[in-house]
Amino acid sequence: MLGAHATDSMHIVLVFDETLDSLQASVKENYICSDGMVIELAEPGAPLFNTVRLKLSAPLLKEKIYNLHVRKIVDCSGNGAGNEFSAKAGLAQMPGASDIVINEILFNPPADGADYIELYNRSDHVINAKILYIANRNSAGATSSIKQLNDEDVLIFPSDFIVVTDNAAAVKQQYLVKDPGAVIEITTMPSYPNASGAVVLLNAMGEVLDELRYNENWHLGLVTNYKGVALERIAYDQPTQDKNNWHSAAASAGYGTPTYQNSQFSVHEQLRGEVNISPGVFSPDNDGHDDFLTIAYQFPEPGYVCNITLFDVRGRSVRYLVRNGICGTKGYFRWDGLDEKNRQTGMGIYIVLTEVYNLKGKTKRFKQAVTLAKLRQ
Repeated sequence: MLGAHATDSMHIVLVFDETLDSLQASVKENYICSDGMVIELAEPGAPLFNTVRLKLSAPLLKEKIYNLHVRKIVDCSGNGAGNEFSAKAGLAQMPGASDIVINEILFNPPADGADYIELYNRSDHVINAKILYIANRNSAGATSSIKQLNDEDVLIFPSDFIVVTDNAAAVKQQYLVKDPGAVIEITTMPSYPNASGAVVLLNAMGEVLDELRYNENWHLGLVTNYKGVALERIAYDQPTQDKNNWHSAAASAGYGTPTYQNSQFSVHEQLRGEVNISPGVFSPDNDGHDDFLTIAYQFPEPGYVCNITLFDVRGRSVRYLVRNGICGTKGYFRWDGLDEKNRQTGMGIYIVLTEVYNLKGKTKRFKQAVTLAKLRQ
């Protein structure tokens, strides 16, 4: 089986690489869908009978992946009995900006090789390659040489890679391709010059989803010959256009990693640490009991700076408690219930927003609620 795709919320089409026995293929009990989804009808597609359209008992949910199992399906020669096939399916959505990103590019291929672009689905939903286009920019800066990835349905699931080239055989011959089914071959690629150029990714609405203006000097300085060396994205969540987010593919990986995780991949770690507030209800009435709100922090190393702002329930800032405060590894700040002009605030719920960052560029935000219960008399 080649794959599956949802044509709408009530139907899934299975695609096979051989002609099926139409009688066996029309038995709905031969198909099992996860999450209790019932198959009401199975319709083999004439005249080739290499597709089966499944009608569902209930609509597919967005951002949910379903697993389909096929059993007892045979081709017209009777082959395949006893084998089970499986595939994933989901309801594809129109991607927005940065839902799918440019992850790797080979713009200076080896002899007898071909350019390729690798894309990565960093979103939580299914994307259909049929509504994706790659392009470049002409000398005037306009989008040019727009090419559709595929005129048939090819689903890109969350965390999946897809590679686009005009010579799939050359890419598979010259690089390790761990998932050959993730390579899409188009007739011609947009021009991506060796020295510098622009890769533009569009959706069917013509919206730019991602864009990379690359330069060969982004390669590692120790690389003397760029031919056949791909540029790899280091982190999915860092800006595409940041040249520091790109690196030459490792020699140990064959100078390219089409269809799988980059050799130079790095997770952008979030800042580690804790910020806690206590008590959950405080009363600045000077009775010696819970008169202050304490905002305590703890970090694994020195070098952290914080901003702390208090907001009322309507989102209005009432106190800039700390601005660029230098933190130790452990400590606390206190709020006495006064606003920016040292006036008593009213009783009610307040939001404590603590923003922490360090010189390495790591950031983290803590958003916590507290109740101010009783005021000074």
